[in-house]
Amino acid sequence: MPSLRRILASRANGARSLGPVTSEGKARSSRNALRHGLLAKCVVLSNESPAGFQELHDQFVNRFGPADGVEDGLLEEMVAASWRLRRLWALETRLLDDALAAQPPGDELGRVTAAFSSLASRPELALIHRYETRLHNVYQRALFNFHLLRTSAVPNEPGNAIPAPALTPPENAPSQEPSSSPSCGAPAVPKEPNGALPVPALPPSENAPSPQLSSSPSCGAPAVPSEPNSALPVPVLPPGS
Repeated sequence: MPSLRRILASRANGARSLGPVTSEGKARSSRNALRHGLLAKCVVLSNESPAGFQELHDQFVNRFGPADGVEDGLLEEMVAASWRLRRLWALETRLLDDALAAQPPGDELGRVTAAFSSLASRPELALIHRYETRLHNVYQRALFNFHLLRTSAVPNEPGNAIPAPALTPPENAPSQEPSSSPSCGAPAVPKEPNGALPVPALPPSENAPSPQLSSSPSCGAPAVPSEPNSALPVPVLPPGS
């Protein structure tokens, strides 16, 4: 149970608190006793002070001001952990007082050291310290989540996403048509404006010698006409010359 000095200090701190100022805050604070009566029944022992627990809870509400039920739940975790931590401190003090009373008279520091040494060999003190560490972690985790809930932004829902605009080509840009890839790297045949193929060239005259292409020309290289014996053709002279 808290000492008289601690109770008086809590009352003095509560007297300096102005409490909620706005009408919404006053209305919310007026329902604290109704909403947190169950919490006091779960945490406060029969020989502990419900008024002291309610005063501690009011101090947390005035300091943090929970906005909804989610923040109020985190606040309840902090209040319960803080109350139970004070209970453990009182239990540790009582254990040390009982062990100190069993020591013989003498130097007070030596008596306290002997009392602590006798408790160190027993499981009670280690169990209290383990519970104290656990409650401290509960308090710090609830405080961190409360701060994270206050500072985090509300995520956008999938339906609220704005679609990206589609890019449109400019009006004067020419339309690019995929041209068929010619074989062996030959240049593509140009098309007329109306899409018709160009008029082919006329064939050579009948008396003109037909050149023979060399075998296996290189791809894209012009064919060189050659005679059967690979010699250049000799011009025929007219008669009487």
